Amino acid sequence: MSSSSGSFSSSRASSAPAAPERVLGIDNVVIDLPVARVGSRILAATIDYTLLAILLLFWWLGGFFGAQFIGLSVAWTIGILLAGAFAIDYGFFALQELYGRGQTLGKRWLGLRVVSRLGGRADATQLVVRNLVRTVDVLIGALLMAIDPLARRLGDRIAGTLVIHERRAQTELIVSRVPTGWRRQEVEVIEAFLRRAPILEERERTRLASRLVEWVDQASPGFLPPTGEPRARLEEAFLAPPKSEPGE
Repeated sequence: MSSSSGSFSSSRASSAPAAPERVLGIDNVVIDLPVARVGSRILAATIDYTLLAILLLFWWLGGFFGAQFIGLSVAWTIGILLAGAFAIDYGFFALQELYGRGQTLGKRWLGLRVVSRLGGRADATQLVVRNLVRTVDVLIGALLMAIDPLARRLGDRIAGTLVIHERRAQTELIVSRVPTGWRRQEVEVIEAFLRRAPILEERERTRLASRLVEWVDQASPGFLPPTGEPRARLEEAFLAPPKSEPGE
């Protein structure tokens, strides 16, 4: 961000250090995240891998008998079965997270979701990348999550993602309007605050909203409404107003 926000950043860094379940966003704005720990992550993975094992079993049995029926050679049969098993293994997780907005069946069952490092919605690239090293994470992922303050496995570290517990107030929320020139990381900070504002304590919500207002005013003067409560100013600027009923 611009140098004009330097003093603001310094005061925050000294007064609000990041706890294990807190994330420093753009310009050191502290965002509280309900990070999913190793126990819930392993339980969700157990559900997913059980379902995956069932799919692979059907693939191997169906593929083997299908190959025998059409008369494929042993070499072709093994090659096709291995290629298909790899595609199912990778696609089972990657496609679910892509089309399930960061959730597999196991995560959905336990109320978990993959988000970006700053708490916003993880994009397609992040969801694909975090699954590229899943085979390695089967071996060392639990250990990495146990020792990492944000419970990240190797794939999370590479892709810049976290897994969090969903709360009822954390429904899908995408800002409809942003200042010119903003990057994805800056938008994620605003999204993370607006999504979690209803479940924050009033004092903490007001404090964080005030700091975000100051940050936005310094970075993009004139974007926020000139008056009003800090949270209301943020919502009015970044969220679309409700649609009016026909005839109004």
